[in-house]
Amino acid sequence: MKKEISRRNFIKGTAALTAGAALMGLAGCAEEKTPAPQEAPKFKHVKVAVFSPTEGTKNAAAMLAAKFSDDVEFADLTNATSRTEEVTFAAEDLAIVAAPSYGGQIPMIEGLFTNLKGDNTPCVVVCAFGNRAAENVYANIASIVSKQGFVVVGAIGLVTPHVFASVAKAGHSRPNVDDNKIMTEFASKVMDKLNSGTVEAITIEGTPEVDFAKEISAAPKEFKAENCIQCGACAANCSTGAIDPQTLEIDETKCINCMRCSFVCEYNARSYDTAVKRDFIEGKLSAKKSVEYFI
Repeated sequence: MKKEISRRNFIKGTAALTAGAALMGLAGCAEEKTPAPQEAPKFKHVKVAVFSPTEGTKNAAAMLAAKFSDDVEFADLTNATSRTEEVTFAAEDLAIVAAPSYGGQIPMIEGLFTNLKGDNTPCVVVCAFGNRAAENVYANIASIVSKQGFVVVGAIGLVTPHVFASVAKAGHSRPNVDDNKIMTEFASKVMDKLNSGTVEAITIEGTPEVDFAKEISAAPKEFKAENCIQCGACAANCSTGAIDPQTLEIDETKCINCMRCSFVCEYNARSYDTAVKRDFIEGKLSAKKSVEYFI
């Protein structure tokens, strides 16, 4: 069955295009003869650990990573099984750890990023947010990774499309050309810091602890049984293991409404009714916010 043109399909299509362009160093530089910003000095190897259910965060992290190195490795920690094995980083690596903002904090997943193991590895923390705010995400990630052998040398907030908004609102086409320039500026400053020979952790404001009792706004789920072919992709890719692989039923006590199941479903069987949130989101988040960073 051919999939309908939807919000999730738009994100999925642009995800592949943006990530590919980013890894070639071209992302954000192809509009109307806009010159590419001056490249920062390259790091030898960058390893990116990312939680990204609909891949907006992964796209943004890929764009940023390309500013630091032509040798980029990804550890995608979105699926529940991906977080069961230790992911190691060398002392000479640059780590980038990225997560989306869920109501101003990282997604409420026990043990998120705790399977990462650094060796006094310099680390940049990234928050992707849908044109609202990062709030405590930097502090959440920094608190976790600093206990895992990483030294947080910088933090950056990147605006990405809001999953509840239509394709032309609330973070649409972000990161863009201007964001690309700021990312290059940030990467250059981080590289200057690392090349100075002194790797010191920055101070990050915010609440480091994740509030697991916090209620996060969610869109109602929709399931079209007539479209489902029982392929099990939704269960295999669920970020919290909330979908039973046999019955495909969702355990709502585990579900964090990340929309991963609808993103990976190729038959339009699973979706979210984002229309109920769209008007509020687009009205509240219409003014474009800039990329912010801390060094």
